[in-house]
Amino acid sequence: MEIESLAEKVRMAKEAVESLEEPLKTEAFKKILDKMLEEEVPKRSKRIEGKTSKSKEGGLHEANKRLKEESESRKRNLAAKVNRTEHVEIHELSNILKKSLYILKILKDKDQDGLTSPEISFILKEVFREKVSQAAVGMALKDAHKYVDRSKITIGTATAYVYRLMKPGEDYLESELEDKSQE
Repeated sequence: MEIESLAEKVRMAKEAVESLEEPLKTEAFKKILDKMLEEEVPKRSKRIEGKTSKSKEGGLHEANKRLKEESESRKRNLAAKVNRTEHVEIHELSNILKKSLYILKILKDKDQDGLTSPEISFILKEVFREKVSQAAVGMALKDAHKYVDRSKITIGTATAYVYRLMKPGEDYLESELEDKSQE
């Protein structure tokens, strides 16, 4: 909205309430000015919506759709590498951090070094039937700097993190699994 247009609307609102007394004058001024400004907003937003929807049809929407499909395909391929019956001990691990580290270990052993939290969450849900959100995985791994290396990546316009299991993480996981087997 142009400054001249706004000044004109303020002037008109002042004129409309000049015969009123306070506090009614102030409240009426606010209401009238809000109403005038609201009338201006729909005109502008219709123009913007028209531009946005056109750009989504051809470019951004299709690119995001393609990236999402690629991500889902990658998650399914990663999950297919994991045999649930070979790793039943995952159910003995007590928290999301340990289970996430275990998923990183399984896939590292299968030459897949580094996963995102959505990928780890997907494997836990689809392969091991453990209901774990990607946010919970991300929170658990975010603070586990001594166990994992966290690298920032960009996928389309989004930012994500790839977590890679480090030697201290392997040692921690191994000691946890030994403790569980001795119980």
